Amino acid sequence: MRKLLLTLAVFSLLAVGVAPHEAFAKTIKNATITISLGSEVDTMDPHTTSSALATVFHRYTFDTLMHRPTGSNTMVPWAAKEMIQIDPKTIEFRMREGVKFTNGEEVDAQAVQFSLMRPLQPGFKTVQTRIFRVIDRVEVVSKWVVRVHMKSTDPGLLRRLADWGHLVPPKHYSTLSPDDAAVKPVGSGPYRLGRWQKGVEMGFEANPDYWKEDAPHVKTVRAIPIKEDGTKVAALLKREVDLINQVPAQYIPKLEAGANTRVEAVRGTRVFHLGFTHSIDSPLKDIRVRQAIAHAIDRDVIVKHVVEGRGVVANQPLHEWTEGYDAKRVWPYSYDPNKSKKLLADAGHPNGFEIDFVTADGRYTKDKEVAQSIAGMLQAVGVRVRFQPVVWKRFVDTFRGRVNPGAKPFIYYIGYGNGTGDSDAALSAVAACNGAWSAYCDPEIDKALDATASTVDFKKRAAIFEDITQRLAKDAAHVMLWQEDSVYGLQKDIVWKVRNDDRVYAWELDRR
Repeated sequence: MRKLLLTLAVFSLLAVGVAPHEAFAKTIKNATITISLGSEVDTMDPHTTSSALATVFHRYTFDTLMHRPTGSNTMVPWAAKEMIQIDPKTIEFRMREGVKFTNGEEVDAQAVQFSLMRPLQPGFKTVQTRIFRVIDRVEVVSKWVVRVHMKSTDPGLLRRLADWGHLVPPKHYSTLSPDDAAVKPVGSGPYRLGRWQKGVEMGFEANPDYWKEDAPHVKTVRAIPIKEDGTKVAALLKREVDLINQVPAQYIPKLEAGANTRVEAVRGTRVFHLGFTHSIDSPLKDIRVRQAIAHAIDRDVIVKHVVEGRGVVANQPLHEWTEGYDAKRVWPYSYDPNKSKKLLADAGHPNGFEIDFVTADGRYTKDKEVAQSIAGMLQAVGVRVRFQPVVWKRFVDTFRGRVNPGAKPFIYYIGYGNGTGDSDAALSAVAACNGAWSAYCDPEIDKALDATASTVDFKKRAAIFEDITQRLAKDAAHVMLWQEDSVYGLQKDIVWKVRNDDRVYAWELDRR
């Protein structure tokens, strides 16, 4: 408990010096910055999805209560001017008086209450339920003061409130249709969505009334979805875009040699794995088949040759900035094609079997190439895959459609970018029964995750997370593959301190 209180004291101290909203003369450069993060978001309703890409773009138009200023574990109050831990199960947020949404409604306690409870409303279609499952109720103390009451102590909630719980105007959103909410965002963030031509461009215009005096820096931000790596790099070299992410290693020398371009890289938080549709009747339901697939994949080849060393082999779903990460953990399924073939034979598939293999194309660094490499390795041991590289929206539709009657079994390649640094959020997403990106279900793991939410001793929490990781590996719930380096290409006149959490926030960008 003492450790938790010390941590919370640090959060409270970070609130000092964050001034309340007041009138000031804001200087916004009449300039445009164009970015391409590969894919395109499928919705601008911030309470329905938890994908990393959506989490990035939602922050352009919506504010959150907390914020990680550098991508590290440091956190500060954001839309709230101050955060106070009343007791282990109660957090108080004091809002900035006078701040308004772009439609004129006030960013007050009522808005916080509505925004945090909206994903928990019965019948509301969302994948964020587990993210906020610890919230019992949200109390409006006064116009500018709100308290979040938790069912149990949850040290990870504040981290999650830096990525989700986006604030929306309650009167407007209480009458908004789901279709309109998806394409017509109204928030209090540093930018407004001015135009959105699907598949072509999103145009964000600076909010001149944004509460933060030194943000945003430039008037216009354009987001262009460019799926192909070579096309994205060519656009940067031709100065058609100013910032791109997930630059493959073979293009780095060209960008470093460019007259106007540079490369910035940092070890990232995104961890990739191969997933299985556990609930659909197929050979995948046999642990020996899953183990055979794990033994068939040479992960060193993927890291050294396919992504050309721009990452490391991953032995667990957590990364080094999270609780429960064990740098000494060993992946129990070494590359062994002969053992893979024997396991398949023992499971009744001496001649292998066929199955669909779905991967996003243009969503992640060399996603299609990595998946093709995996397909070849599986083919070598007798697992004949029907390779299906698809655009991100199609991937999402296919993944969510696995629960539909008559759905076919498949394996899939996906990366989860745990920028929050919250192990509960990561493991709940990829391994809980109702996780946003989980096709796996073990009620005992759900119970263990719930136990961490109510555990304040950090050593005990870490031990539970380590045990969950071990159990997932033992059951071959997924095949852990690699953790990427975040590599960005930028124009030399773009000012930005690269983050390690896979986030490109428009208000942090500037142009010299």
